[in-house]
Amino acid sequence: MSAPVPEDMDRARLSAALDELGERVFGGRDGARRAAPLLERWDREVGVHTSVDSGHEALAAARVDWALCDAEPPGAAPGDTWAWRAATGRVPGIEPTPLYRLLATTQAGIFEVWPGAPLLLRDRLRGLSVRVDEPAPWLGESRRAAALWELRLAFGTGVAWICRTPIEYPLAIAPLLQRAHEGHWRAPQRIELMPWRRQRLRWARDRRGEDPRSFFSGL
Repeated sequence: MSAPVPEDMDRARLSAALDELGERVFGGRDGARRAAPLLERWDREVGVHTSVDSGHEALAAARVDWALCDAEPPGAAPGDTWAWRAATGRVPGIEPTPLYRLLATTQAGIFEVWPGAPLLLRDRLRGLSVRVDEPAPWLGESRRAAALWELRLAFGTGVAWICRTPIEYPLAIAPLLQRAHEGHWRAPQRIELMPWRRQRLRWARDRRGEDPRSFFSGL
């Protein structure tokens, strides 16, 4: 029987585990064929990251994590991602484990970050609020939200963990995210991160110092 997921899981372990599972599922010739249509879709809908983009490593990880944990292969049923297939013993050569099941059920979102110990995170698109025991002293002390981060979270028994390095969005767009949330609350399946990711990449590449809200106002 596989060992249970440790209760003292942290970001470094989860990040390494996502890297390992991604390599096992998408490595080699067969893996490349699995990944290709999904990564091509990301590049088409979000854009192609390069090494000159700020936070390139975090963006590259988010791209693979999306293909692994969020996107269904062509023709698959909703939720039948490659990570879920690995976690349920349906990828040849990969033995299912509780850790792989944990990774397969991770969730990505754009979270408002309220500093403190623990941090309070609020997904401005889906409305999910969670606390994480991860120090972030650079955020200082505030009674207001101090940052807006794209995060991937894993959920244990009564606890949540951050899986990857945060990808920062401009805090000024929080009201636009709230408006999108209110417009889609009756149909949560319609809430897509991809357009926000696309506009975030364009905003981060902007050299003219425009109001960040101008990049996101049409979403």
